[in-house]
Amino acid sequence: MINRLLIRIKTIQLVYANIQSDQPRFICDEELTHSLESSYQLYNYLLGLIVKVTDYRFQQIETARNKYLPTREERFPNMRFVNNQVVKLIRENSAILEYCEEHGLFSDFDTETYRAILEKIDQNPLYMAYMSQPQAPTFEQDLKLWKEIFNTIIPSCDKLDETLEEKNIYWNDDLPTIVQFVVKTLNSLKPTTVMVKTLEMFNSEDDEKFALSLYHYAIDECHEYMELIDKTADNWEANRIAMMEKVIMICALAEIKHFPDIAIRISLNEYIELSKHYCTADSARFINGILDRIVSQWKTEGLVFKAQ
Repeated sequence: MINRLLIRIKTIQLVYANIQSDQPRFICDEELTHSLESSYQLYNYLLGLIVKVTDYRFQQIETARNKYLPTREERFPNMRFVNNQVVKLIRENSAILEYCEEHGLFSDFDTETYRAILEKIDQNPLYMAYMSQPQAPTFEQDLKLWKEIFNTIIPSCDKLDETLEEKNIYWNDDLPTIVQFVVKTLNSLKPTTVMVKTLEMFNSEDDEKFALSLYHYAIDECHEYMELIDKTADNWEANRIAMMEKVIMICALAEIKHFPDIAIRISLNEYIELSKHYCTADSARFINGILDRIVSQWKTEGLVFKAQ
């Protein structure tokens, strides 16, 4: 699940934090491990949220049905949402809820979050069509509904955003990326699915090694790369380069120099794209120019031997 894009994002975030605090290496390693584990916890939390939100809707239905004078709609509620086949699969044929309970990912105080998500779901056009269609939903329609919820509602729910921030300092930044992994897991489900298979924490052992190695190279050679960046930026005042721009270039240079199996262009493209998220609109062109000059210099000096 934790791919190289997410590893690069984590490395940038933690190198930036380390520069500000200048922590010793063993603490840096612990922070990286904790940050990566947190991403996997968020992945399980979001999958578990499917069941939690559904259960809360069922509680709302039961409360309304047991009122002293319920309306006809309350006495005979539409149960399509709570009977969703995808929810049943996750509840009965996975270890997701067990994982969430083991790691304390849900609490009794999350009901306001569930309510906020359900209010946004109730306003969604696809949900309204799903609930009002004449025929019973198919598995594919059940699945489509939850994919819609994750693609449009989960990333834009302010209350959920607050809850994620309270639960874990890394979760807000991770949300857009982890939502993609949740949707990937949903896409793997079929009516015949016997057991919901969640993604492994790492795609491969190589990715796990890549995470720690990239972080170590970036931290250990940080000041060397900073001096090189300042020296290369001769047409700009070095002290006007934003620290986040420097951190992105530091991580890119560490990857280009030490990972011969990754083409230079791939590394450049990945970090330039990330600069569009973390820096200003003009940063991508600036970072590309500096990195191109440094890599050209390294090639001339024989410090880099790999494909462009």
